Amino acid sequence: MTYLHLDLDTGGQYTEPAVGWGGPLQALAALRRALPSATGPHDHRLPVALVTSTVGGLGAVGTARCAAVGVSPLSGAVAETRAEGPYAAGMRAAGITGIGLSGRAEQPSYVVVEAGRATVHPAGELWGTDTRQATAALAERHGPGAAVAVIGPAGEAGNRYASVLTCGAFPLPRLGFGAVLGARHVKAVVCVPSGAAPWPYDVLAAQALFTAYRREMPGHPLAGRQHAVPGFGSWPGTADQPGTAAVRNFADTATAPASWPGLHPDRYTPLLTRSGGGCPGCPNDCVKEYAGAGLHQEAVAMLGPNLGIGDLAAILDANARCQDLGLDPVSLGGTLACVFEAAERGPLPAWLADRLPEGIGFGASGLLAELAGLAATPDHPLGLGAAELAARLGAPELAMTGCGVELPPFDPRVQPGLGLMYAAAPTGPRYDVIEHDLDFDPVHGLPHCFDEAERLGLSVPAPASTLDVARTLLLADLWSGLDALLICPYASTPTRPLTADRVCELVRATSGRPVTVAQLLSLGRERLRAQQALNDLLGVAPGTLPDRFFAEPVAAARTGERCWTGWRSASPCRCCAASGRDRRGTVPGTALRETRMIRIGRRNQPDRTAAIGRIRSAGPTRCLGLLHGSYRP
Repeated sequence: MTYLHLDLDTGGQYTEPAVGWGGPLQALAALRRALPSATGPHDHRLPVALVTSTVGGLGAVGTARCAAVGVSPLSGAVAETRAEGPYAAGMRAAGITGIGLSGRAEQPSYVVVEAGRATVHPAGELWGTDTRQATAALAERHGPGAAVAVIGPAGEAGNRYASVLTCGAFPLPRLGFGAVLGARHVKAVVCVPSGAAPWPYDVLAAQALFTAYRREMPGHPLAGRQHAVPGFGSWPGTADQPGTAAVRNFADTATAPASWPGLHPDRYTPLLTRSGGGCPGCPNDCVKEYAGAGLHQEAVAMLGPNLGIGDLAAILDANARCQDLGLDPVSLGGTLACVFEAAERGPLPAWLADRLPEGIGFGASGLLAELAGLAATPDHPLGLGAAELAARLGAPELAMTGCGVELPPFDPRVQPGLGLMYAAAPTGPRYDVIEHDLDFDPVHGLPHCFDEAERLGLSVPAPASTLDVARTLLLADLWSGLDALLICPYASTPTRPLTADRVCELVRATSGRPVTVAQLLSLGRERLRAQQALNDLLGVAPGTLPDRFFAEPVAAARTGERCWTGWRSASPCRCCAASGRDRRGTVPGTALRETRMIRIGRRNQPDRTAAIGRIRSAGPTRCLGLLHGSYRP
């Protein structure tokens, strides 16, 4: 298996072996090698890559994952995002573990990969088509076995949060990879099978893992819910505690997402258009299709309660519209929420109001699909993203973003470990950067995972409002290790059937290389260090969270506490520096005693005061410099 490099300027290409585990780490290394010759973060000489790993795409449970790696037009920082589905298997069948694209094609084009080589084809007749039309046309042209990754009109228009759709239903979301490909005149990357796809190293062991997963799945508290209709995208309809997730741009913390009865899980079934599993080798069925589009975990929350909308049909139609346009629904929801709150404050300026329909505002369900269409048109203000749009409105405080990227719907005031990683993750905030704090809560958590969590070295159970820095760091390393290998976290430890031991056996069964849990954690740290090193070279400022999360307490949190109250002063000094990591990446005992098990929201607590003192003294340190040892004074 090879990693393919293609220069769109000249058509030249070369291959190199899949180094190490391939995947994101190899793509990050290629990006770093190209940085010295680049003039800025949007230089076309910087490669953008589509990759899987040496364990990915082999038909084993939890390995149907690919990733995009590059620089985000939203943040100017290193970017990495992942998709489930068949595309990883398509890459392996085409003879590659990844392809890096540098340069810019002279005209709209698409790339075909077959037998480990690439060819560039004109795409003039495809330019302007939506993702559904382009996918169908390319599948007809190159055969039903072709795996298609395609951008839509949003990417062609340069929308900063445009996405890439793989295999018709599985987006590479967030961070604007659709815009990156659009700027390079690349409509699609099509992987055409050439001979038999590779098999796992130990087929019988891989089959045993599949059988065990399938046997345990129906009765498993999380895997069973993911498999059953309506699936794990329907959770806002059962989130009955205020403060759990975004409502009206995170400003309303007294209303529960489940306050809208139309979002109850029993309302989804009539809108189901596909259920049957889309990930090769996995018995689960996480990403079901509603209204003709794949539904992941965040879309309903961000296009629903976050916008004050409870009309499920309108939300799912808007999600489908986003998929057709190649538009990220999470960033669209964050951008619209910013505009809606601005409109509540007073009339919008003419440069924006004149390009929006009448009646915009929280609760405007009838306008959702139209607003998605506007965001995908060239030079429309909605395509800028929340951070840039709020700055132009003179109200930057309305952008619920980190590093220029719209926040996921899960409120960090209630889950401080998750909030820490929203700010600290080099790629910007993402909801699946760690297992959530609520999952380890003694009252509202998932008791079935506590034994596995303890085996990993986590301190559980613990109230969700408790910041356990050591646990957060270990989880960050763990899920980063899964990302490096492109093993699906929605199948994996600590809350799903693939325990840490099974993950290690999965790696051996697919690649033939034994790995320990300690090595998995080390691999995760290596990936985070590589990302942070790129951000340092790109001159990316340390991350933090919007002032709202420091200044405005949750009115009714699960714990009854006022989460994050009093931490506003931490914001300028970067709350994520609380970890106390030294230059080698280790946590000194004194720092751990000061920051472990901090109660956010309780005043005059000595350990909390010590932690704030450490934050204030951190000054300009890089977030992950302290987290993972790359900080240099």
